Amino acid sequence: MPSLTTLRVLEVVQSLEKGGRTTRFTDTVSGLRARKITVLPLCLSQPVDWVDIGDLHIIKRKQGFNFQLILKIITLIKAHKINLVHAHCELSQLYAGIASFMCNTKVVGTFHRSDLARYQPSLVNRLIGFFVHKYVTVSHDRLSLLTENLNFPLKKCHVVHGGTAIKVSPSAELITLTRHELTIPNNQITLLSVGHLGHIKGHQDTITALFSLNNEALPTNVHLYIAGDGSSAEKQKLEDQIRQLKLENNVTLLGQISNVFQWLIACDIFVQPSIEEAFGLVFIEAGAQAKPVVATRVGGIKEIILHEETGYLVAPESPKELAQALQRLICSPELRATLGEQAYLRVQEKFSISTMINNYLTIFTQTVAPI
Repeated sequence: MPSLTTLRVLEVVQSLEKGGRTTRFTDTVSGLRARKITVLPLCLSQPVDWVDIGDLHIIKRKQGFNFQLILKIITLIKAHKINLVHAHCELSQLYAGIASFMCNTKVVGTFHRSDLARYQPSLVNRLIGFFVHKYVTVSHDRLSLLTENLNFPLKKCHVVHGGTAIKVSPSAELITLTRHELTIPNNQITLLSVGHLGHIKGHQDTITALFSLNNEALPTNVHLYIAGDGSSAEKQKLEDQIRQLKLENNVTLLGQISNVFQWLIACDIFVQPSIEEAFGLVFIEAGAQAKPVVATRVGGIKEIILHEETGYLVAPESPKELAQALQRLICSPELRATLGEQAYLRVQEKFSISTMINNYLTIFTQTVAPI
């Protein structure tokens, strides 16, 4: 087995925008570098301006098949003596896979997508199956799609769950201070969602659930904050729903925020009833702040949240069931505290960045080992 110090990794991603893939890519680069491994990060488009990755290379991919991009990746592989390429999502895997094949370099591909259409047979996926040596998914749910839909061999498929930084669970003093900084009243029961405003994240179901609770004497001090961006049409649709249900005093759309961790510290309950989710990094981020979670029983979420132990899992697109779960937590601060502490312990044990990096390194060293 080769030593870690001999690894020279090209980390390739097709875009760096707000979301779990960007966080995972950034954490992987920094985590590998912390282990003294040579890492060259490459993005195939211009990243958003807040992305901060040292020595990040950018090669912008043009529309259509881009042979020049392959040549440029080959140049990087040779110039930096790369012996392993780690590519995130399909276009990165395709272009980096072809370039690596021409350099006789091994490739590991990580599949992040929530969109189920990405796991259907296609020319791109057939090529990825040929050029990529090992396939990594972010959840066991997604691994089954690789083996069942794409017929990738199980022995070449692996699961590496995402990780998050884990500190001491927030004290009552820190929570009070953070709520004061965010101008959240001390007596307010604060619900938080963090995700794109599109239909797939299920915000519309949370708003409907809140309305049904409102009809059953919902306390006036319950407030839902939704952090995230979307198209003007997606935002307008939620705003119209809030207005039609007369929930203007109970729901706030925060827009895109840069202080997500402050809000996770300050909230009482994290809720996000996604219709589909490959993994859901934000759910472990909530657990790392000792928050109970209400989410849906889909994708990788059910590998994070333990029903009635660290939160509640409900059916997707079921506002009634969602409302019942929220009501249990709203009415019981003791239950919120218990589930939140158990969520923290689970994240600490299963979902650290260190665990994620260890799992990747095991796969990397196996991949570059001589046959």
